[in-house]
Amino acid sequence: MVKKRMKTTELPSTPAAIRMWALLDLVLAWFLPLATIVIFLAMWEYAGRLFSIPEFLLPSPSAIFRRLVLDWPQVWPHFLFTASMIVQGFLLATAVAIPLAIVIASFPSIERGLYPIIAFSEMIPKTIIAPLLIVWFGIGIGSKLALTALLTFFPILVDTISGLRAIDPQLYHITRSMGASGRQTFRYVQIPAALPFIFSGMKIASVFAVGGELLAEFIGSTNGLGFLIIQASNFMDLEQMFAAIVAVTLQGLVFFYAIALLEHVFTPWARPNR
Repeated sequence: MVKKRMKTTELPSTPAAIRMWALLDLVLAWFLPLATIVIFLAMWEYAGRLFSIPEFLLPSPSAIFRRLVLDWPQVWPHFLFTASMIVQGFLLATAVAIPLAIVIASFPSIERGLYPIIAFSEMIPKTIIAPLLIVWFGIGIGSKLALTALLTFFPILVDTISGLRAIDPQLYHITRSMGASGRQTFRYVQIPAALPFIFSGMKIASVFAVGGELLAEFIGSTNGLGFLIIQASNFMDLEQMFAAIVAVTLQGLVFFYAIALLEHVFTPWARPNR
């Protein structure tokens, strides 16, 4: 009897236990990153005071936050400009990369002709291409969209191709034995199976999108957070520079987690189970 009781208590698989573990997992997922950030900012704040680091060399987090709040009416238009360029460039890259990936995955002969060219173009440093894009498209919207799209294009393309080819061949035999057409197989088998890969590429590309837009604004722009950072560096205004960096970081985090939320909604079967 004792042995039986010990065995039954080793499996806390009741709904209440499952909910408790899910809640604990959610709390840890949010608490640990937040706690790490708070500890880092606290160490930064008190290190500056402890070692008497001048504010003009390394502003404290409280000074940066205060400057960001005070300058927010001036920062907001630049914030919107950078955000719109990031999203538009990302959407442009996605609109080209996913259809091209479908074509490459469907026709191996096209892959043999196109993929080496795409891979070679990806190896060219974008810092070299950026001035060329500004010569071609000017310092307006065109060069920024082009550079952002170029940086985000490749991760989405590669991951989409991988997702379309990562399907178990037995699924094809099953769907064909059930009388499904090629279009139905593509819609109900290939696309759902590839979605986790596509979203993975999009999350990676979201980071590149922010970096691409900032690079374009660094090289030539009169708007955006990158322009503010360059302007602040010219005047050695490190508080404004760090404030703009914080704003860019917030943009990147919101964009990344927005894509992660879409992934959570559209790929429920790919969620990890405890």
